[in-house]
Amino acid sequence: MIFNATERVKEAWNYYDKLLDEKLDRIAKLAGIEREKLIKINPAEFIEKNQYMTIEGYNYIKIGDWIADTKTPETYLISPLDDDERTANQISYKEKIGTQRIRGGKCQCVPLPNIVAQEFFRKNHRQSLPRMTNRWVTFGLLYGNELVGAMCYDRTEGAVRGAKEDYELLRLAFKHGVSIAGGASKLQKHCEEALAAIGETRVFSYSNATINEGRVYEALGFQKGKVDGGQPFVIMPDHRILRLIELHPYSTDRALAERKCIKTHIGGNRLWYKDIAAPKVDTEQEEA
Repeated sequence: MIFNATERVKEAWNYYDKLLDEKLDRIAKLAGIEREKLIKINPAEFIEKNQYMTIEGYNYIKIGDWIADTKTPETYLISPLDDDERTANQISYKEKIGTQRIRGGKCQCVPLPNIVAQEFFRKNHRQSLPRMTNRWVTFGLLYGNELVGAMCYDRTEGAVRGAKEDYELLRLAFKHGVSIAGGASKLQKHCEEALAAIGETRVFSYSNATINEGRVYEALGFQKGKVDGGQPFVIMPDHRILRLIELHPYSTDRALAERKCIKTHIGGNRLWYKDIAAPKVDTEQEEA
């Protein structure tokens, strides 16, 4: 039996369109920017094909391609799952609204304990740190006695986003309301030196392609890779959005169609990679 999801998709599109109108209004107000800079990511527009489901007249779009064609340095792509306050903080920082400017040369770069880094990223990044191995490399910037920036690398060990045992730049963030000229390059320099000391020669990272343009990666010597569609999500019959992995073992195409659930993508990541022997360049910092 094939699930005809045509009406469900129409209902979902209308639901998320209204929700996103309200969300974008809130984020624009919190960030202090023009509403026109924010673009909707409606989950009903990026549905993945399912052999057990049909959608009449539907135009299937790969979100990675759409992001690459749509995102500009002046715009930000917003999904229903983006936290209003954290997203607004990140955008206002990128727009340099109400930031205290500090020179990186006035900051001391020091190794950070994992627990300290976790708390800093929890407060100042859209995401906290993922589960770490015992081989992480993390540095922070101290301005006086205050922690104002942090960068964290860890070995992937064949995890979801890393096929090899390379070190991944997992997080880069600075204290809300603080802009540190040259902060990212200072942190990167210390991380690279620590990684080179243990024999590493290559690192990689992923940037959130919906919010970040990736200029900091380019300035730090990373090479640009492709944009992928990120992890899959599922639109539930009540319009809740769950990660596909949360529905295991009912995450197969057949099981999703039987339960009238629809697989979609609402984000994307750009790959960056670097030979850490490459020369380093000072840059303005940007959250990775």
